[in-house]
Amino acid sequence: MIDIKKDINFRYIFGKDSEPNKIALKGLIEAFVDVKVTNLEILTSELSRNIEEAKKSSLDIQARFGTGEKIDVEMQMCNNRHELAQRMAYYGGQLVSSQIKKGEPYTKIKRSYVLFILDFKWIEDEKLVHTYIKKEKEDYTDIPQGDWNPFVVVELPKAKYKEEMNISEEYAFVLKYCTEEKYHDKIELIKQREKGIFYRMKCANNISQNEMEWLKKLEEERYEMDRAQKVENARLEGIEIGLEKGEKIGSLNTMKENIKTMYKNKCDIQFIAKVLEQSIEYVQNVLNEK
Repeated sequence: MIDIKKDINFRYIFGKDSEPNKIALKGLIEAFVDVKVTNLEILTSELSRNIEEAKKSSLDIQARFGTGEKIDVEMQMCNNRHELAQRMAYYGGQLVSSQIKKGEPYTKIKRSYVLFILDFKWIEDEKLVHTYIKKEKEDYTDIPQGDWNPFVVVELPKAKYKEEMNISEEYAFVLKYCTEEKYHDKIELIKQREKGIFYRMKCANNISQNEMEWLKKLEEERYEMDRAQKVENARLEGIEIGLEKGEKIGSLNTMKENIKTMYKNKCDIQFIAKVLEQSIEYVQNVLNEK
């Protein structure tokens, strides 16, 4: 079984425009989002730009329901928590703004959902699924006629196996542990109960050898992109540590703390040196200090 969490595989299984794949995507959406999906249509992953200089955006999966409502489904394995809220807001805004053309009334706009499935913890609690909608600041009443841009966050590390699981817990558990042999029997039981999960596993198992090799090549290319993202995240983490202490990131004490913190978090010496723009020798000397 391939690792469905890897975004190339995720797109291939849930974003393919065939009936089994659409059944799998329908089940995934309904498991995590409070919506009934009918007549699911897979759309292009590219978001249109209103101006030439606007940032080009490519979604993991963009789809539309029979009601005209749209959804962006994102699988995030790389811990990019420093930009995650901004990314969600940008994608949500693009989903809404792309619905109408010049001269058309705003009443044509349909609700758009943004679903982010994370393979890391972002929110400091044990709740598996969080849904954020716009409410009035002081008395927390809903915007009239409902919210037009719900943001749904699913954190897979919070998935735990239980004898009785709801549908969102089942989907999250299968996504998180689909490649782990020790959970094979439990996943088989879940697959027999839930049609969407059955089709998702069927789609994954039906990938040919040629497709597997192609996906592996794309995955290698994606790894280099993720590596660059991790470098940026580590740099931002270092800046954040410095800001919390009220110190400049370039100060000697903060630099040493950053080096030791990154090393404690399993970063290798070469990686630390590159991120903090220090020599390998300097990093090694700091780590050797008592």
